[in-house]
Amino acid sequence: YDDPPEDKERFCAELQRKGCLWVGALADEDKDIATKMVDEEGLQAVLDATEWYRHHEDVANWALWSIFILCYEHMGNKQELIRMNGIQRICRVMKNVPNCPEVARHGIGTLFDLLRQVPGSVKDVSQIRMIALNAGIHDVVKNAMVNFPKSLEIVMMGQQMLIATGYQGDIPQYEGNRNH
Repeated sequence: YDDPPEDKERFCAELQRKGCLWVGALADEDKDIATKMVDEEGLQAVLDATEWYRHHEDVANWALWSIFILCYEHMGNKQELIRMNGIQRICRVMKNVPNCPEVARHGIGTLFDLLRQVPGSVKDVSQIRMIALNAGIHDVVKNAMVNFPKSLEIVMMGQQMLIATGYQGDIPQYEGNRNH
């Protein structure tokens, strides 16, 4: 019995999605496990999934969620993500899957966390911002804000990132609570 190639592809993508979900779920709210996951190449596996299934919405969603969980307020894991070209890879995922609000939310949240000025940061935030600029953060963030103008999280974090990185164009505004 041979499965059609499409079935194998779907199965492999689902396996990657579940792997990303599992990595994030194990590390959720436990910095020691998050550190161990990154040390054991869990972050690398998640980033690889975003490359292999670069247009798959569910893989992208759960991969970016997992990256956020592994790195949120975790200086060592953030530094490892940056070293692994994580900013560029997150921007690429957001470019490849522009119409999924969860991909935009997880990507924006992770980028926002990486670009914040944090006391005791190992790497100068201006260097991180330069990496983000070279990765195309302005286009990615603005597109997410335009695509999801009613998402308070996406728009507010996006506005702050655009301003902090010297964006010169029109900055999209939140449209969620407008009375007509």
